[in-house]
Amino acid sequence: MPLEVHRITSPDDLRTFAVIQIAAFASGGGIASLLNPEPVTDEHIKKYTERHVKSWRDEHDVVYLKVVDTDLDGGKMIAGAKWRITEKEKTEEEAQKMYPTPEGDDLNNQALVDFLGFLYRARKQYVNTKPICFLQILVTDPDHHRRGAGSMLLKWGLGKADELGLPGFLEASPMGKPLYERMGFRTQETAVFDLTKYGAEGEDTNTIMIREPSPTKA
Repeated sequence: MPLEVHRITSPDDLRTFAVIQIAAFASGGGIASLLNPEPVTDEHIKKYTERHVKSWRDEHDVVYLKVVDTDLDGGKMIAGAKWRITEKEKTEEEAQKMYPTPEGDDLNNQALVDFLGFLYRARKQYVNTKPICFLQILVTDPDHHRRGAGSMLLKWGLGKADELGLPGFLEASPMGKPLYERMGFRTQETAVFDLTKYGAEGEDTNTIMIREPSPTKA
């Protein structure tokens, strides 16, 4: 079944993106599975969608992508990515938009508060105002794993990074880390989360990774 990468150009697609993101987090295990309420409500999906729509409309360096299967329902979305292609130095005010902060009901979820705190610190330290290609979100519908959709979305952004001569940055789950390593990303540091603090079992990790640009062929 042929897969294609397209830019997201409508708010309707961003709702589908949000649904896939929530499902991917829930199925992935580790701390990601603790970030959303259970069961997920329409109101929660609406909140995620509104955040994506605002970012898509207001932030000039943000690109939302989707992978569609052209054999499913006339082109069903099965995966998505949010890239920040920042070609020039940002202002501190512009950089603030990528620093996640818990608000409202989020404050009642300690796993979410702790995870967002890690993301805030990592992005402040490694990205901040720098020109960079930042893979902020990469998610695949759990029913469509191992079809290469994630690799397609990753390669799109890395092609931009190489073209612009910019480093790539991301925060990797254990599931995604092997793919990122194959694509040239290298570990900078790894955060360990004790899941027993949140009523779950074991530990989880999230790894800060950076990739230097590869020379493009003339």
